Amino acid sequence: MSSPNHRATAAPPAWHGIGLPAGTLQAAAGAALVLAAWVMISTDQSRAAASALVPGLLITTLYGADRFCFRAVLERAVLLIGIWALVAPWVLGFAANDNATWAHLAFGCMATISAAAWLRRADAR
Repeated sequence: MSSPNHRATAAPPAWHGIGLPAGTLQAAAGAALVLAAWVMISTDQSRAAASALVPGLLITTLYGADRFCFRAVLERAVLLIGIWALVAPWVLGFAANDNATWAHLAFGCMATISAAAWLRRADAR
């Protein structure tokens, strides 16, 4: 028999509120940047492909590490990487390529918004 003082453990904080949608958005952004890099490599756009591959892999890796144990520093890193993806077309000089620019803007924005949501939630605790 169970004792009357036995309490059920709560679900991990990531599954409450904003956690699941923000995490899914972040994972999708990282995977989409990696996929976009693969498409850009096949169309001979190496600078844009490298600019999508590195942030995509970093976002995906940091997302996976953050699921084991939430660390605000990991979300701050994702936020900075997302911002880099947003400005990369102009910094690296491939803004004239509409497809690469829009991929960077869309997925960089997804990563930035999800990281900001996680950080906002962490600050609220």
